Amino acid sequence: MMKLDVYDRRILEVLIENSEEQISAIAKKIRLRRENVNYRINRMVKSGLIKEFNTILNERALELSHYVVFVELIKLEEKTELEIIDYLRNSSFVSWIGTSAGRWSLVFDIIAYDKGSNFEKILTEFLKRFGGDHIENYEVLRLNKRDYFASKLIGKEKYFHENAESKASLKRLDNIDLRILSLLNKNSRKTLVEISSKIGLTPNGVNNRIKGLINNGIITGYTISINWKKLGYEWFTIQIKLHKYGEEVYAKMESFFRNHKKVVFYYRYLGGSWDYDIGVLVQNSDELRDFINEFRRNLSDVSKISDVFLTLEEITGYKMPEGVFNPS
Repeated sequence: MMKLDVYDRRILEVLIENSEEQISAIAKKIRLRRENVNYRINRMVKSGLIKEFNTILNERALELSHYVVFVELIKLEEKTELEIIDYLRNSSFVSWIGTSAGRWSLVFDIIAYDKGSNFEKILTEFLKRFGGDHIENYEVLRLNKRDYFASKLIGKEKYFHENAESKASLKRLDNIDLRILSLLNKNSRKTLVEISSKIGLTPNGVNNRIKGLINNGIITGYTISINWKKLGYEWFTIQIKLHKYGEEVYAKMESFFRNHKKVVFYYRYLGGSWDYDIGVLVQNSDELRDFINEFRRNLSDVSKISDVFLTLEEITGYKMPEGVFNPS
């Protein structure tokens, strides 16, 4: 478990809110020398606490659909598991990948275009290659809404709401816009000069393009991915089935998730065997039991827990897959 002092936590808070923030600006905000801020950030990156610097992109504005695939694997040797994971890593439209203990062995996200057959093709090829020998069961759910509350990892209550309104569409983005988004997607801290050297546009021209992408709702923010294990947490995913529906029910559920210090994200789905996934970070089984009891006291009138499983490893963090930036 990595120990953080007050300055480390304040740096993380700034980066969670805006991972693009310059070192000098962070130093001024937290009243620490620039060299010390730079050293601390590099130390947290090298230790693996900060995993990635992320650009938050609006999936709806990019005309994308987001699916989550849950897979129950059988007859699995370590070599086969690595082969499956490498296959998914190399897919142009697969985003987050994680292994788990419980009913589901593997979970991964597919982000594909609304129009076209990207999703069907990716899933069919995956099942064709591994389904006969190693897949006992699987379930696919289409994502409708999600929120991620990264600041709760360090005891803060700020969060970003991903479902911002968009004012642009993929059709209005040219190749330069897509190349800029691809570079920022890999690392939100890339400088204007670095991007300029990659795409052949002046730094000022890059800056104007990025401003346009923000103003049009394509880029909705910048944040970081944190390794929860470095802070002494275990991540349990809880699947929830509703027995009542409607905007009042959704508001009640999501208010509970948003305000509970243990819930770091939720996914709401369209159809399927359950309606919500929530990510709960706890330090021991007592905390998990307390959370489940509190959930039942507050929300059993509209929902029930379908399943609980432990996330063993986050193989790849959430970001847009590269295929998104090469539309056909």
